[in-house]
Amino acid sequence: MGYHRNNWRQVAGAAAPFVPGGRAILGTVDAANRLIDKADRRTIPYVRGGRPLVELPWQPPGPPPDPHRADAVGRQVWDLLFSGEQHYGARALLDHIGNLLMPLPPAELDLVVRRFGQQGLDRWDALTHVKDADGRSAYDWRRQQELFGWLLRSVSPCAAMLIGTAMPCSQPDYEPDCTCGEHGWVLPQGPFAQVDGAYFTERWQRVSGSTEAMSWQDVDQGRFGTCWLLTSVQAVIQANPHHAPRHLRQEANGTVTCTLYDQGRPVDITVVPDLPYGHGVLWGAKGHSDDSRYAETWPGYYEKAAARFYGGYSGIADGGHPSDALSLLTGRPSREGEIDLANPWLCHELADRRARGQALTASTHGRGDDRERLHGGRLAASHAYFIKDVDVAGGRICLGNPWGDGADRRMWECWLTLQEVPSCLRRMNAVDTW
Repeated sequence: MGYHRNNWRQVAGAAAPFVPGGRAILGTVDAANRLIDKADRRTIPYVRGGRPLVELPWQPPGPPPDPHRADAVGRQVWDLLFSGEQHYGARALLDHIGNLLMPLPPAELDLVVRRFGQQGLDRWDALTHVKDADGRSAYDWRRQQELFGWLLRSVSPCAAMLIGTAMPCSQPDYEPDCTCGEHGWVLPQGPFAQVDGAYFTERWQRVSGSTEAMSWQDVDQGRFGTCWLLTSVQAVIQANPHHAPRHLRQEANGTVTCTLYDQGRPVDITVVPDLPYGHGVLWGAKGHSDDSRYAETWPGYYEKAAARFYGGYSGIADGGHPSDALSLLTGRPSREGEIDLANPWLCHELADRRARGQALTASTHGRGDDRERLHGGRLAASHAYFIKDVDVAGGRICLGNPWGDGADRRMWECWLTLQEVPSCLRRMNAVDTW
């Protein structure tokens, strides 16, 4: 899902002081690269306020399409979409539509979706918002998620993007705070369309279908206030490296499916592969770069799936609590795993929990703004961290920051003694990950 660490720059930076004129040469190279990058980023296709539609090669599973059957089913579904939902009931109509479409092989389903176009998909989206007599959605969220997740996984990359564009109910919304007009959605240049075991990028470049391992070190929070979610992702993956590959996958058509948990019950959330973009960079979570050409994108898809679960990026961007995120990620109630910060054997307890494969998170004191600083500027106030390491002999714990490369070394991690824990931390939570 996109991986680039730019290791040559780290090696060159370490060697430059020992080479005559090395720093000057490296500075010249960096300046040239910045000019090239600035020019290249202007050519990155993103849609302001909308979603990109890119026609890509696609090899659907199953038999070739039968145009006559696709046309017949499409006409039936069209008539249902524009019939009176007050007479039949929106839930009955949507169930009937799903029953007609699900037997179709992917190639025919793709034909039907494309023929619906903007008008048909708009109407389909409107039906999902119909309220019953009690003011609740006539089509419950879980049933809706199952239908549209299956639909997004089955159609071609272009049709999936069409659904994501024309049916807001299938994707999280994104409303940037600033009004500069430079925000929208972008398809990262990581792989997202698969043909014969290989992937194609949006610029028709054939690339390997393999991806690097998803690691807890590869998380940078971005511009949304999602530290509570991302630090929990880091904690879970650190405790159980097999968790992410089992809960996040890229489908054959390039859409991404993330398995989250609703009150302990698993729910697969499928999203189209575009991500929020603004001011020339990825706006949300990513790996070691915010350049959409090279970024590790899997943290952004975790964030996008959670935004879908909570009804939009506004539902996750203003903060939350790691205990909720741990339950969302693992399906286990983490509030029962709250840890006593005043325990004199805290380091021993944390080391034991880590050895048993538990994910550990911590929240700092403060209200509202993580720009406030604690502990001599080493910690952000009202911020979420994960327990990165424990020094039992020294009586210390290490907090890891989800800001990743966006944080300087001073704030990237912070060691606290047992005496400093109560004055800096408000709460710790733990949850089993195996």
